[in-house]
Amino acid sequence: MSMNLFLNRLLLALLLLAGLMQAMPAQARRKKTPEAALAPRLQAYYDRLDASRPSRSLRRAPLIGLSTASQSGSLTTPGSCGKAVIMAGGIPLPIAATDDPALIEAIVGRLDGLLLTGGEDVAPSYYGHEPHPQLGGVNDRRDDFELALFHKALERGIPIFGVCRGMQLINVAMGGTLVQDIPSERPSDIKHRNSPDLHDIDIMPHTRSAQVMGQARLRVNSSHHQCVRDVAPALKVTAYSPDGIPEMLEGYPRLRIMAAQYHPEVMAAEQNDSVMLRFFQFLVEESRR
Repeated sequence: MSMNLFLNRLLLALLLLAGLMQAMPAQARRKKTPEAALAPRLQAYYDRLDASRPSRSLRRAPLIGLSTASQSGSLTTPGSCGKAVIMAGGIPLPIAATDDPALIEAIVGRLDGLLLTGGEDVAPSYYGHEPHPQLGGVNDRRDDFELALFHKALERGIPIFGVCRGMQLINVAMGGTLVQDIPSERPSDIKHRNSPDLHDIDIMPHTRSAQVMGQARLRVNSSHHQCVRDVAPALKVTAYSPDGIPEMLEGYPRLRIMAAQYHPEVMAAEQNDSVMLRFFQFLVEESRR
């Protein structure tokens, strides 16, 4: 028997063995030893896990990176964001902040889309302004990390979406500036900071925002005291509140960017708002491409 024939037969045998192992139930593959005996409840839970298999659509679901904050040493991300991504058909992946450029590039290289979440104020030094007396808490480590995430995601061309702080950070990352405190700089009858009331926003026609949301006017929540001031050149504001506060923006002309100043994730995930879910469905749809 020639060496090549022997190796081919050995390879075939190994492939057949691998196929048999794959077909074997997970319970049978699990090593049974006295030391591995589990409590009945835990064993039953593992059995249910082993019996389940992801659907074809779930196996093809895009991986959406979610920016996170670190408070008292703990990693936090708005639970509503992850839930909204799941409801839209994606797989959310919270990303811990790091200052390692190579690691950030590797992380972004595995993502299909990026969602920048809400949180602290963006440090005004990033857009060349001095701090306003009413500036809230800032997180330099998070700013650095999210700006790096944005830069690498833009470089790769994957979709970048943002909510609340995420919209502000996108504008800053592209060269825009912010109103640091709406109540003192842009006073109006609409309470934008932690308001229990909804308010209207008007979406400009012939924009992707209008196409995605499917309505010219929306009722939205509000939990911010900052907003876009000078819009970055590669972006355009696509929705305003009645007092002129920018409420949505998107990349122009072909950048795969969309952001909301309000919190569509809360309305979609916690209030089952099908219109707000469209924001995340579009993120997932774009991330499949």
